[in-house]
Amino acid sequence: MTTAPDARSAPRPRAAAGPGPVGDPAAARIRAEAIRRWEVLEVPPDGYHDIAALAAYLFAVPYSVVSVIGEDSIRFPGRYGLDLTGIPMAGGLCHTVVTTGKPRTLMDATLESPDCLNPLVAGEFGLRYYLGVPLRTADGHDIGTLAVFDTEPRPVPEDRLDVLIRLAGLVVREFEIRLAARAAVAREVDERLAAEGRFSDLSAALGTHGTIGQAMGILMAQRRLGSEAAFGLLRSASQKNNVKLADVAARLVADVERRTRG
Repeated sequence: MTTAPDARSAPRPRAAAGPGPVGDPAAARIRAEAIRRWEVLEVPPDGYHDIAALAAYLFAVPYSVVSVIGEDSIRFPGRYGLDLTGIPMAGGLCHTVVTTGKPRTLMDATLESPDCLNPLVAGEFGLRYYLGVPLRTADGHDIGTLAVFDTEPRPVPEDRLDVLIRLAGLVVREFEIRLAARAAVAREVDERLAAEGRFSDLSAALGTHGTIGQAMGILMAQRRLGSEAAFGLLRSASQKNNVKLADVAARLVADVERRTRG
């Protein structure tokens, strides 16, 4: 089987200076909202490195990235052969893949216009070969790419494009699994908090009823009353003084305890 070339001695791309966001601002906002909704950047720093490494291995290239296209930058949550975590929007061939929604193939980027002016092509890094496919979410948004590339021109394996598309599907499936897992954890936390809240409410209610029962018992003993008459006295005092029944009962119990201790 083929192996990915060693990229450690190759020049590293530098973050390209550029004018900032390019393309349709409305589309960029919609894409950014999809990225937030899918929480694709809420992952460990190396969350998708394995898939990028597998893509580089299968295509025998020194570089591969899983990219997410934001409103003003391109992030690399998965990468192989690169130290960069992202680049400005103006420096990214991946942006074209996302805005067109189609795979992009370049045998030699220096022969293509306007790609020959791209900072990663014309600059020190010297990108030549590029093959990228979109990452399309289940609700139909292209939010990033899976791309393989090299600093040497090479033929584009059109017959293997489907391999990269299938790998991109694995990335999106990973998005879905991570999102479902976070949603499940959030539901479990909410259910636990709700259960704790119900237990607290029940404890408070039992405590209140216990205090009222104590107060009724005191009145029944002191005044030789039945339970209904004792409860009626407590309710009458509550209404007369505009005080909660539980508070009237608590005061009576506290007064009796204080006199008993004295």
